[in-house]
Amino acid sequence: MNQKLIKQIRNEWRSNVWLVVELTVISVVLWYVVDYLYVTTSVYNEPRGFDISHCYRISVGQLSKQHPDFIRDRKPRDVYNDYEELRRRIAMRPEVEAAALSMNATPYNGNNSGTQYLVDSIWSQGYVICRRVSPDFPKVFRWKGAKGETSARLAEILNEGHVLVSDNLLHFSTENPRPMTDYVGRSIVLDGDTANPVIVGASIMPVRYNDYSQGQINRTVVRGIPRDYFNVGAEFSVRVRENMDKDFINGILSDADRQLRAGNIFITNVESFADIRDAHQHSQRSTTRNMIFIMGFLLVNIFLGLLGTFWFRTRRRTGDIAIRKVNGATSSDIFMLLIGEGLALLTVATPLAVVVDINLSHAELSQYYHGEYLRWGRLLLCAGITYVLMALMISLGISIPAWRAMKTDPAFALRDE
Repeated sequence: MNQKLIKQIRNEWRSNVWLVVELTVISVVLWYVVDYLYVTTSVYNEPRGFDISHCYRISVGQLSKQHPDFIRDRKPRDVYNDYEELRRRIAMRPEVEAAALSMNATPYNGNNSGTQYLVDSIWSQGYVICRRVSPDFPKVFRWKGAKGETSARLAEILNEGHVLVSDNLLHFSTENPRPMTDYVGRSIVLDGDTANPVIVGASIMPVRYNDYSQGQINRTVVRGIPRDYFNVGAEFSVRVRENMDKDFINGILSDADRQLRAGNIFITNVESFADIRDAHQHSQRSTTRNMIFIMGFLLVNIFLGLLGTFWFRTRRRTGDIAIRKVNGATSSDIFMLLIGEGLALLTVATPLAVVVDINLSHAELSQYYHGEYLRWGRLLLCAGITYVLMALMISLGISIPAWRAMKTDPAFALRDE
């Protein structure tokens, strides 16, 4: 069988050379599609570092100076106390499991605060998010420590005045980053304030910016909220106990005027984080969905192209198939020979395509994934998936016309030979 296969490929070497070139081009295009889908799916399914189930954001505003209940001459510390009092009242509601105050810290938040750090003579590079929160914030979103600390323990650490840092904080700032668990209990400098270093209380699992984010923007420093220069503009995050979500929003809003006002602060809106996530990621989700549709259309065209090529190639061999049957070849022998030829040509084309794939990755034309465009394991996996998909397409393109040709009466097939 192997000798027949080699002889058949050699006898049609001119057409086979062009077919190998075609398969190489198709393999490169299909590899790019597979790589895009692999990276997109992998990023989306990675741990987010937080849990928004049963969570709500409560937005607040400040009474205007013309309002009869407006309290004048409120200092920043007074404003903070008003916010804290309102947070306490919300936390006391029977349906609330945890309530926290924060500034530019919640998931799916388009407003961000950045920071810089100095750790072991390593200055931060790129963007690092600074989240200002009250101690119960980890409980609301169920953060976890890199060493297994519970959200309750992380809340205690914040209450002690220490900071939390994501375990990937040093990534992108040094060639050989160490996990931040190695720095727990040690001092670091934030925002260049060398006179007032802070203590790393715990390293937390990375908190992602959103479901599609990767890289530097997923690095986080978590600090307490400053009371002496507190500004209006903070928000409340609430986790509701399971099975108690019903009418939570209406209940909060109905009590807003009577029970949930502190100083000049009053509640303006309540939203579930599920709705906030959908609104925040609408553009990214639409872009990803459109790309997947385009990739799917491209896959269908590749499939039809390969199917047509090998279908036409096999149908031209109806007479050859008839001769083989007359000479005693079985249907399985003919199937194996024809499919073996197609797979052999694909096997020759695949290494050539992989060389092109490697060069595209070096040129940073492939998908960016956690700081790299070329990762050998991912490249070989996607090349393997590409090979399998093309092998299936080729086998189908050969099998159907070959099966029909073998059903044809040899005398009828050979009358024109």
